[in-house]
Amino acid sequence: MNNLKTISLSIAIAMFLITATDAQQITLDQVQVTNSTGTQIYTTNNDKDVQGTPFYSEDWQMGKVIFNNSKFSKEVPLSYNSYTQELFFKQKEIIKVLDPKQIKGFVFTKTGETFKYGNTSEEFEITPATPLRVIYDGKVELLVLHQTVRTRGNTKDPLTGKVTDRYSKSETYLIKKTDGSFKKTRIRKKNMINDLGTHKKQLEKFTKDNKNKVKSEKDAVELLEFYDSLLDK
Repeated sequence: MNNLKTISLSIAIAMFLITATDAQQITLDQVQVTNSTGTQIYTTNNDKDVQGTPFYSEDWQMGKVIFNNSKFSKEVPLSYNSYTQELFFKQKEIIKVLDPKQIKGFVFTKTGETFKYGNTSEEFEITPATPLRVIYDGKVELLVLHQTVRTRGNTKDPLTGKVTDRYSKSETYLIKKTDGSFKKTRIRKKNMINDLGTHKKQLEKFTKDNKNKVKSEKDAVELLEFYDSLLDK
């Protein structure tokens, strides 16, 4: 994982003070940063072993940062820590962490996976600094909350004398309705139709006519596109 777990590098807190004109493409070189030395991306303890990873991906992925004015940065290596909810990028071999207040989201260019900030939900413990993965972004939205929990070990291995901690990941699918409220759902036909709450007969007919069993994110997008068309009527 390119030593993401154990590498001890300086992290720069990116405090964005951007003064680019509309005619210019914003780059991360235009960002004013404040260095914070002696900080680790991932704190290690010689008395503990850790299973799993807090990072969304095993390796750095090339991606772009979306600034608050909707402009994109140049392509840089990105890594999202879903345990601390921090987005790291690597610039000239220096690892920096981005201030979520100053960015709108980020996208991994190879997979097209897009995350956006700015949502709030007390029920699901979502703050404006929590990035949600975007599956569908229309009148209604389908978003994914990626979370990581660290379970602390409390028993030492009799052979090594070490305690093992574990990172466990979860995905929560959320429908964001037109009134801004969130509804937890699953990528299943019955769940999504019920959780959307309206136009159930039309949605049932659509899935039957199109042989869409809503078993994948792609299927869910097709269902939501049709649902959005019903809201216009």
